[in-house]
Amino acid sequence: LKGKLPDGRAKFPSTILPKNVTAKLDVVYANDGNRKLLADVFSPKSPKKNRPAIAVVHGGGWLNGDKTKFRALALELAKRGYVTAAIQYRLGYEAEFPKGAQDCFAAVRYLRDHAKELGIDPKRIGAVGGSAGGHLVGLMATGWENPKLKGAFDKSSRSARLQAAIVMAGPMQMSSGSVAERSRTPGSKSNSNIWLGKTVDQAPKLYDLADAHQQISPGDTPLLFMVGEHDKPERNEASRAALNKAGVWTGLKIYKDGKHGCWNRHPWFAEMAADMDAFFKTQLR
Repeated sequence: LKGKLPDGRAKFPSTILPKNVTAKLDVVYANDGNRKLLADVFSPKSPKKNRPAIAVVHGGGWLNGDKTKFRALALELAKRGYVTAAIQYRLGYEAEFPKGAQDCFAAVRYLRDHAKELGIDPKRIGAVGGSAGGHLVGLMATGWENPKLKGAFDKSSRSARLQAAIVMAGPMQMSSGSVAERSRTPGSKSNSNIWLGKTVDQAPKLYDLADAHQQISPGDTPLLFMVGEHDKPERNEASRAALNKAGVWTGLKIYKDGKHGCWNRHPWFAEMAADMDAFFKTQLR
């Protein structure tokens, strides 16, 4: 991606593989029939074992994007000592929900099943996602016990529970709030209506299944919300209150002058990556 800031710096962080990071591209983490689900796995070059792992879940409105979209972030976290897996999941034009969410849970189980091979600690797995990827990470944090979010193709017996999760400007609520409002608005071309295949009124139980807020309960994953100043910081206020009530750690970081997608741009990228590192270091001890 090209472009420069007024001071001459690049607008977008580099996606060039750093010298101290190794890459395994297009790793098959699950198969659903003939459909191979892929991830790009990045690891620090030093041979240390039992590293924490982070699943990196891209955004794109549930309909667009791919695993390379958050590659810069996956590389930056790998530079900081994490094994990162930038995952592919099925988008709404290919397969309706819950397929894409089931893919994300399958990726976590893959990391646990292959922990020794990947040099990771299966008890220290986190995730970060932005926008639609943030919604999926929120669902991974609260819906991990829901059997309907495990696909029949996922044969692993491992738990999909995360030990830490970061939602960057993703909706927790699907059955209510702005997502439901757009779903009901004629001519809105709501992404959720394509992602789930129906409107919230046509399939309320399906929207409930996609609703990370409704599935908050004691014992869920510590959840940090990160958002730009101009990207509705109040978006997940209800979920933060519910997490607090359930005794689940939660926090909020707001980034000055940030807009939607600021996590993939300078000058916010470095600060946000540092805050992620600090959070993961605390939660993945």
